[in-house]
Amino acid sequence: MKKWHRTKFYTVSHIVYTVPWNISEQPAISINCGFSSTGMPIGHQIIAPRFADLTVLKMATTYEVLRGSMPRWPQAPST
Repeated sequence: MKKWHRTKFYTVSHIVYTVPWNISEQPAISINCGFSSTGMPIGHQIIAPRFADLTVLKMATTYEVLRGSMPRWPQAPST
């Protein structure tokens, strides 16, 4: 029973990052900024006022152009 509860929690744990923007109808985007020292992806969320969808897309595009190409995903640890 504990495993099911834990799995269910982890499945929906990301909701806290998206619900406020969905409820307020604000455009948002999440882009990859790189990787932590342990290989986990680091994201950057850009949010704008309602109806400013184009602003969000322009900001994300500008960031990605200035950042340059992303390094390859880190290798998975061997078992």
